[in-house]
Amino acid sequence: MPKDLNTNLMSEKIISIIKKFMVFESIDCGQLKTILNTNPESDNDEYHKRIAKICQYDEGETVIHEGEFDSWSFWVVKGVFNVIQKGVTIATFSTPGEIFGEMSVFEGIPRTASVVAKTTGICLGMDMSIIENLGDEKIESLIKEGFYSVILNRLAASKEKIYADKKELELKFARLLEFENSIKYKAKKKT
Repeated sequence: MPKDLNTNLMSEKIISIIKKFMVFESIDCGQLKTILNTNPESDNDEYHKRIAKICQYDEGETVIHEGEFDSWSFWVVKGVFNVIQKGVTIATFSTPGEIFGEMSVFEGIPRTASVVAKTTGICLGMDMSIIENLGDEKIESLIKEGFYSVILNRLAASKEKIYADKKELELKFARLLEFENSIKYKAKKKT
């Protein structure tokens, strides 16, 4: 069970940290406070914890369960988190500000992978359904643009990796053909 660190998300220090996360880069501090305080009349900390919280996860603890549906996205504050799909680790997040869990939220589909803490770590979790209830189209648009930026950056990184892997495979294939030809040549020479 994650440990809620009971952090005041409205503090200037926390706001300045969250502001550095890619999804929120184009949102000013006032807009970010609006997101985190969707019910300003409520002094109820329980309300605020339902929309955003900073939690500590122990090594091996699951943050997101594959196949489940919810509207939470998570940002790495500290630690290493593995993305596991059908039992295979497909990605790792360890850089503060990296987001995970956004694709299911953005697409409105069940979780396609689990995320498990590889080390003890801390994440900011936010219920992204609050964005639709803000009634502020500008903030909603800026957040969607932030998500698009994250997704486009990931796609670009994936394309680069696939291209590099393709080049490496082509090189290995060329060496294999070269080796095969040298064996064929030696075999012909012996006969």
